[in-house]
Amino acid sequence: MRIMIAGGGTGGHIFPGIAIAEAIEELSPEAEVFFMGRRGSIEERVVSGTRRRFVTVPSMGVIRGAVIRNVAVPFVVAAGCLKAVSALAMKRPDAAVGTGGFASLPPVLAACALGVPIILQEQNSWPGLATRVLSRFAEVVHVTFSESEKHLPRAKRIEHSGNPVRRGFDEIDRAAARRALGLTQEANVVMVMGGSRGARRLSLAVADAMPRLSAAGVEFVIQTGAEELEHVRDRAASVGARAVVDVFFEEIARVYAACDIVVSRAGATTLAETAIVGRPAVLVPYPHATDDHQMKNARSVENTGAAVVIPDGEFTGDRLADTIEGLLRDRTRLTSMSSAARALARPDAADRVARDVLVVASRTRH
Repeated sequence: MRIMIAGGGTGGHIFPGIAIAEAIEELSPEAEVFFMGRRGSIEERVVSGTRRRFVTVPSMGVIRGAVIRNVAVPFVVAAGCLKAVSALAMKRPDAAVGTGGFASLPPVLAACALGVPIILQEQNSWPGLATRVLSRFAEVVHVTFSESEKHLPRAKRIEHSGNPVRRGFDEIDRAAARRALGLTQEANVVMVMGGSRGARRLSLAVADAMPRLSAAGVEFVIQTGAEELEHVRDRAASVGARAVVDVFFEEIARVYAACDIVVSRAGATTLAETAIVGRPAVLVPYPHATDDHQMKNARSVENTGAAVVIPDGEFTGDRLADTIEGLLRDRTRLTSMSSAARALARPDAADRVARDVLVVASRTRH
């Protein structure tokens, strides 16, 4: 049995794909899973790190306001479809899985053209363009939020399965994780997650908050954008803060295990990972997300008691320091937030998608 998975452009699209692949391989060890996506992309980097096969095809996403650049998009997508058709005709998969992002569109369209049944997995409350376009052709669309359903009127079947999270997130020892990262065992550790592309607002705010928080004994693990990397590192050095700063963490589960509080955007994959590990969160929704879906995601989590939401325009170093200091003074609240986060977790999400994939693929083989 052979399964193709496509999704990317951001970590929020490729990491659920990895989780689904892990579940497929556990449920059906004879299954062969391979990925398709763009050359030089985060999906190629992540998949290659797992030693799974990755086939490159051209793809290109639309950028708001970039009118001249966007003229090329349909031509690049068409070229990607042609290359994907050729590759899939040779590989002959029994099913294709799309996890969203512009990188998924050419491979999954090609699978449709070849009569390969497709399954989609959507992370966000407002489905992305790829999911909306492809949903009418899919055997089933697995969604994280029930609100997604109203945006997919032509889908044959929709399952509310949650967002797949990679194996191992709840298995790493906290003390070992801190030793590996060079953090103090007794310290309060704040994890700042800018997402796979970094987040300038988060990086600059945490740099501004470092003097106060470091003086209070807080240590940091910070994922930042490449442009802010040296600024954040220099700031940490200048105030004597213990901080691990990088643009990408290969062992992200280790970072979650080491931290006490997560500061992040409100992408669905980050929220799912935070829930699995049961960490209190300070959420700063990306203000330009389609239909403001990150704010909706964040408020939904806040309403359960698992998070504090700070709008992007209000997120400053002082606001961050005030919030973190307030949470650290109230240990009862932190414990309650952790419990609320764990209650949101859907640890079976990857297995639910994988089972559907295997059922569809087995029908193809027979």
